[in-house]
Amino acid sequence: MAAGSQTPQQAVVRSPQLEDKLTISLPLAGRIRNLDRPKSEALEKALGRLHSNAVPKADKKSKKRANQAAVPAQQDFFVGLYNGPTPDSELLTGNVSNEEAWQHGRLLVVGTQQYIIDLNPPIADKLLFAEEGLSQWQWYRSTSPGGPSAASTSQSADHGQEWRQPHTAAEFEGFSAIAGATARLYVPAKTDEGCILRVQCTPVSSSQAQGKRMGQPCFADTARVQQGPALTAAAQRHPLTPSPMAHPGVRVVTYNILADQYASREHAQKVLFGYCPKRYLDPDYRRPLILLELLGFHADIICLQEMDEKAFAECFLPQMQQAGFEGHYTNKASSTREGEATFYRTSRFRLAARQDVILRDCFKDLLHPAAQDSTVADATAQHAQRSKRAKRHAQFEPMLRSSPHLQRVLQGVATVAQMTLLEPVTQPYATPSPSSGQQMPMGTSDSSRAAAEESICVVNSHFFFHPRASHIRNIHTAAVMSEVEAFIDETLNGAASCNDSQQPTAATAAVTAATPSHRADEPSSAASEPGSSLRPAMLFCGDLNSDLNDGPPGTQGTISSHRPALLFCGDLNCGMNHGTPGVVQLLNSGHLPHDFWDWDFSAGFSWGPDADEAEAQPAETAADGVEPMAASQQLAEVEAAAGSGSSSQDSSAVNGISLSIPYQLRSADDLQSSFTNYVRGYSGLLDYIWYEPQRMRVERAIPLPSLEEVKAFVPSERFPSDHLSVVYDLTWHACEAEEQHNPQSCPDAVATTSHVAPPASAFMNTKLSSSEAKPQLSQSASNADTSAPSPSASEALTPTQTTYPIAALPHSSHRAVSALSEGMVIAVPTDTLYGLAADANSSTGIQRIYSIKHRQAYAPLAICVADVSDLHRYCHAEHLPEQLLQQLLPGPVTLILQRRQEAPLCAELNPGLETIGVRIPDADFIRGVCRDHGGAIALTSANISGAASPLCVNDFAHLWPLCAAVFNGMRIQADRTGSTIVDLSVVDAFKIVRPGVSLAEVQSLLQSNGLRQIE
Repeated sequence: MAAGSQTPQQAVVRSPQLEDKLTISLPLAGRIRNLDRPKSEALEKALGRLHSNAVPKADKKSKKRANQAAVPAQQDFFVGLYNGPTPDSELLTGNVSNEEAWQHGRLLVVGTQQYIIDLNPPIADKLLFAEEGLSQWQWYRSTSPGGPSAASTSQSADHGQEWRQPHTAAEFEGFSAIAGATARLYVPAKTDEGCILRVQCTPVSSSQAQGKRMGQPCFADTARVQQGPALTAAAQRHPLTPSPMAHPGVRVVTYNILADQYASREHAQKVLFGYCPKRYLDPDYRRPLILLELLGFHADIICLQEMDEKAFAECFLPQMQQAGFEGHYTNKASSTREGEATFYRTSRFRLAARQDVILRDCFKDLLHPAAQDSTVADATAQHAQRSKRAKRHAQFEPMLRSSPHLQRVLQGVATVAQMTLLEPVTQPYATPSPSSGQQMPMGTSDSSRAAAEESICVVNSHFFFHPRASHIRNIHTAAVMSEVEAFIDETLNGAASCNDSQQPTAATAAVTAATPSHRADEPSSAASEPGSSLRPAMLFCGDLNSDLNDGPPGTQGTISSHRPALLFCGDLNCGMNHGTPGVVQLLNSGHLPHDFWDWDFSAGFSWGPDADEAEAQPAETAADGVEPMAASQQLAEVEAAAGSGSSSQDSSAVNGISLSIPYQLRSADDLQSSFTNYVRGYSGLLDYIWYEPQRMRVERAIPLPSLEEVKAFVPSERFPSDHLSVVYDLTWHACEAEEQHNPQSCPDAVATTSHVAPPASAFMNTKLSSSEAKPQLSQSASNADTSAPSPSASEALTPTQTTYPIAALPHSSHRAVSALSEGMVIAVPTDTLYGLAADANSSTGIQRIYSIKHRQAYAPLAICVADVSDLHRYCHAEHLPEQLLQQLLPGPVTLILQRRQEAPLCAELNPGLETIGVRIPDADFIRGVCRDHGGAIALTSANISGAASPLCVNDFAHLWPLCAAVFNGMRIQADRTGSTIVDLSVVDAFKIVRPGVSLAEVQSLLQSNGLRQIE
């Protein structure tokens, strides 16, 4: 059938690479028609839809006529697509797929009308099918601060910009071009305040097949330019980072930026962040502040959490690319469109490979293998992959078998982790052979060994939050570390796939590799050639304690000595407020014992029926399907539930297991940061940078804002997120590569190892022998009275087990009671200081306290009881009004009273003294321990005699190994003067023995009750 002969019009076909549909747009029957068709669909179906839309419809009068007259007209209406620009070309058959058929320059005939296919013309919106460098830009400013009306601009109501094509010159009335503003990026000036800015883009693309193509100019408007805060969040930190670090230093940033979708929810604006004016939660206000903060740090690696998918594509990625960064985004494994983003400075690093791990998939096939694919080849490959994954995570199998509920919970958590392998651009992975000019494999030259020092595997994750689910974070940490090891090994062996088009395996959401030009569809030589790969360092922010000579089979002495450094950054959602969390212990030591405190703490964890498939977010944000609440409220509710002993929780109890990971990492801040999250109802350290101290060291910290600088809860006018950005400068150990290749050749190797070993304040978690423990105390002990109890001193200074801080919460009381009953010493928080405590009726316990403190024998110990009614069991207080005792206790005061001869106190407690000091601290945990113990405990400050009194557990970390248990109740808000000690052993009189923290209040109270002060 002959085709029409009219002048061809244009039919635009948009076929995005990563989508499964294409769109055909053409003028038809007097209006623009848009057809969305599957790419895999047969061409005949698309042509059939065009036919039905193009055939003239009969009006009502025509319907009254005979149908036979209309049928021939429909049959004669031709729709066809030609394999060329003219009707003389071959007519395509109907069984060709849409993706193959709709190609640029082909001729479409619809009735008498001809159309030339314009495939993927450049479009200004998101620069689709266009190249930024070729496109043309011009910025305009409204000519007056009032500017045009909102209705006349392209600013949409939902914080986005709508691109429009200008049709008349009148649309630019009220705007003037800004001189020199001809790039995609424009930073508003003071003169722009109150004005609307407009950008016009003429998109341009270029290809070998189609040449240079120019699209239709489009424009978009901003909101009115607002004045930002006088001081931004990082105003006092940016002067420390005026430029990038000099080679080979690496500046690292991790930042939970608070997802727009969470900040915009009504519950967040009215409840969680009710203290923050709504305008400061607007994405248009927060995004520029976040970008300014990030760019001002001049970092080399940036890890972001709670990144909105849309914000990444439309804001952060293009802006960071303008600043010389490249990056990628990974969505959580849920319908919520937010996740993690990792950026790196392209002048320092190039992408060698990356892999995204969906944590739930690490456990899916351990107990219930997935169904195999239909083909033998696919089934074999799937079985091999499943076997490898099961072997990597076999340590979880006993726990999963013991708790079907835990299996369901792990499948409901949407946590993912990004693993990004970066190689330096300053030094090549391989060097030319002097004889052949060809590249040599890795490990054959000193220069390639030096290059290995800058190869880094960056891990970025945002861990699951629930105040009762620390065991989930423990499991996820171990799983991530196992996946990291496998990723590095497989990449260096050339086994990791480097093609985005492959279907992800169960534990792998995406595997990509890139050349220096960052093409994701072409593998780089460094990632694809086993011989040319370096062993990168790991950066999950921590201490790598594995032997670098234990590499993949067949690589000993070569690739294993070039293992990339590991850097682990992210929001781990595990605060230090209630003790050392299992995640921190595992990363720091490489091991987590089965009886660690938070296994027990999480034993009764159970989601409610409405949250069984939910991904719980941090306390300040909303979970998928779970209404958020403040952390303190959540903690109170779960503790109340735990105390109720509900059967549902008992049935889901989880038994702890011993976990091991192939790394030991060190936190860049040595776990000394007070907080990185500061909202109403909660503050704590949640955001970390962990690195390998064998490979790297901290050169400088960019200090976090102080509480005085933050001033109030965040987010706020200055601080765009509820978290603070964490920034550290890292560098490489100078002789690391040579030390690994030949340890004897590096004279500072021992000193280097000593230098990077975690200090006592960063959790002393290694088992000490008697000979190791004594030197720590020898300096303080040199002046000790040799008459102090000594028979068990050696025993007291010999730890019998590794000691970890335990949360000072009611459920932990039984551990304290058990230790006291065995004559052991524990460390506990009070209302004034941290103290060492032992059973007051245990000779062994009393002797151990004296030995640990190196306390002189004549220095007495006080006792602690739970309630005022217990006081009369140990001392005489009949001469004191009961009302006075109730007014003084509980509180920061020690009362000296006459000791009862029949009191159940051992003879070694203050021998020869007729009086005894008694405390009832205003601290629930220690009073609960006394109550559960059923007797008094001896109590003294947790320090070496004469040393500073402790206000937090890290103040006496060197004593942890000498205690049976250390209970962490957070930092005590007091000075170091201790309790006020008052002697009330004389009738109608009192004597101040030590002023302490409450001298004035105690004096006033005693005098008002008729007691006179004596000297």
